[in-house]
Amino acid sequence: MSDQGGGSRTAAGATELLSPARVEEELRRVVRYRAGPPIGDPLVAAVKRIENSPAFTQSRLLTRILAALTYQQGDFRRAEVAALDSETLGMVITLMDVHAAGTSTREDWVRAVDAARAAELGAGG
Repeated sequence: MSDQGGGSRTAAGATELLSPARVEEELRRVVRYRAGPPIGDPLVAAVKRIENSPAFTQSRLLTRILAALTYQQGDFRRAEVAALDSETLGMVITLMDVHAAGTSTREDWVRAVDAARAAELGAGG
């Protein structure tokens, strides 16, 4: 996730928003993250998780993170970063690593975002 707008800013004076780059920094320093077993294809695993529970808060946040990695845009609240459970956090860190390594094509990322958004829409989101 690249930083499009600099650091954090405040919306309505109360909620601190983080750019995609700042969110990545925050996610990587979260203490409860522990490396888990390798995930076969992290994009497929993330989409499957979203499709299994599309209305779940963790799934919705995972969809937004996928979109932020894919399109290099979006803002997140610091509280959202803190709300990730350890399993989702591990998945997000893996996705960030895969994105940085460039091992998946842009089309793979776009398809993953489209599938995640379709699952959310199907769940009434």
